[in-house]
Amino acid sequence: MKCSLVSVLGFAGVSIAAAKDIYVASYAGPVFRLAFTSNDDGSYSLQETKSTLDCGSNPSWLEIDQATGTLFCLNAAFYAPNASSVASFSTEDFSVFDNITTDSFPVQSTFYAPNRLGIAYYVGGAVAVFDTSDPDNIVELQSFHYFMDEPGPDPENQDQPYPHGIIADPTGRFIVVLDRGADALRTYSVGWDNRLLELGAYLTEPGNGPRHGVFVRGTSKTFLYFLGELTNSLHGFEVLYRDDGTLGFKQFYNDSTYQTGFGDGAGAVLPAEIAVAEGGRHLVLSTRNDSRSAYQGEPSDTIASYAVDLETGHLALVGLTASGGSFPPTFSISADGSLLAVGNQNSVPGRVLVFARDPRTGVVDDRRALASWTTDVALPDGRSVSHVVWDERPSASRSGGLARAWSLELK
Repeated sequence: MKCSLVSVLGFAGVSIAAAKDIYVASYAGPVFRLAFTSNDDGSYSLQETKSTLDCGSNPSWLEIDQATGTLFCLNAAFYAPNASSVASFSTEDFSVFDNITTDSFPVQSTFYAPNRLGIAYYVGGAVAVFDTSDPDNIVELQSFHYFMDEPGPDPENQDQPYPHGIIADPTGRFIVVLDRGADALRTYSVGWDNRLLELGAYLTEPGNGPRHGVFVRGTSKTFLYFLGELTNSLHGFEVLYRDDGTLGFKQFYNDSTYQTGFGDGAGAVLPAEIAVAEGGRHLVLSTRNDSRSAYQGEPSDTIASYAVDLETGHLALVGLTASGGSFPPTFSISADGSLLAVGNQNSVPGRVLVFARDPRTGVVDDRRALASWTTDVALPDGRSVSHVVWDERPSASRSGGLARAWSLELK
């Protein structure tokens, strides 16, 4: 594992946060903890401080319970039938609390209520809810399995339901599951015991393949944005909270991920991750396999940043910047908005970079990363980094305290 020390390039008047941890999952097996710190000479460093192989064979997603300091790791287990799992860890020493077998190929999770972890299963075509109140004993409470009568417009990628994303709305009363195979937004309400009640599915335009999404609470309306993985597209909807307790969606935005016209890059460029920052004023996404950017003189995939009009939900492109490598399925924005950590899955070696970001404008400085870290651990096909996430808990909490109070995190 290698780290770099880089002087600050940043933006005038922007304070760069320091002394934070980043958790990194790799499809090759390890989960790492990296320390991002400032140095006396004005540079920053990114160094590995801990690692574990106890998540499973192919870690795909990490989730930190901000209330308890527990790290949850999803294991996709590509090559081992019936071996997918979810594990709970101490963030202090990576000791394992529990590790249980789950449905096939978990890809995304979210804490939508106290001690309620929702997980989407890509190959399993399902969603499940887990009780995490005791990290030593993770318990599955519910599961919902999906079926299709016939393949979608892209039979190779839509031969069955493929739930890839699960997100909670800003009220905490609803869950939306994004199904890439069925072109569906599957909706749930949160009911008794914070369990889910299935409401129905909103069908998007055929062939888009919804992957990941985010909610934004606007001035007077709520908006939902999602990535169409199969058409390299970004979609925006007004969320309709109906009197009968269900959700509806009214589309107002439909464009490529680069705002260059719907269809640009479809079938070749693969949008991956999407997030919001600054209370929804900015939206950020990553695309894989595009090589439209450059980093340090080499081709790079792209991070696209948008400004969100909180009145109308409409988007204005802020800029396209380099991810710093190849195939970025994951990135994470620090809570104060000053740092963007990007994981490049197919870079050789696997690469995590931290860029300076201006939270006032949403602009990312991609001239040179503040710090970078690489790993030679990869699958035979070259895949490595699968997920990165900042640990935003206070340093006292990161030292191992396990307070059981709940604080709602708006993802």
